[in-house]
Amino acid sequence: MKLPLVQHRDQTTSLDCPFGHVQRIVTGGEGGVANVHVVKVTQGTPHRHTGYAEVYYVLSGTGTITLDGQTHAVRPGSVAVIPANVLHSLAADSGQELEFIIFGTPPLPMDDQRAFPQKG
Repeated sequence: MKLPLVQHRDQTTSLDCPFGHVQRIVTGGEGGVANVHVVKVTQGTPHRHTGYAEVYYVLSGTGTITLDGQTHAVRPGSVAVIPANVLHSLAADSGQELEFIIFGTPPLPMDDQRAFPQKG
């Protein structure tokens, strides 16, 4: 049984990742229902997760997200639902940086191959 959890973004280290910077506020199933990461990117490489679905909630910036070859505009307040195995990538508009929250399920450690980004 998982216990309730409260974590704080301002107490979470920012890490460089292949797609920009990430703060892994809740990860590896600590909270029982989802990983919660805050990410900042200008350009992401197309990738998929074999057993890990994601929901992106855009906090700031404008740009596009491409989901299985279809490109959609994103802006603050946009939500993208990305089932497992869907090829996806983000691109910020010129001079912008996209900041968004990722809710990932099932809650997995980031070294679990099901959650690890696989190139297109």
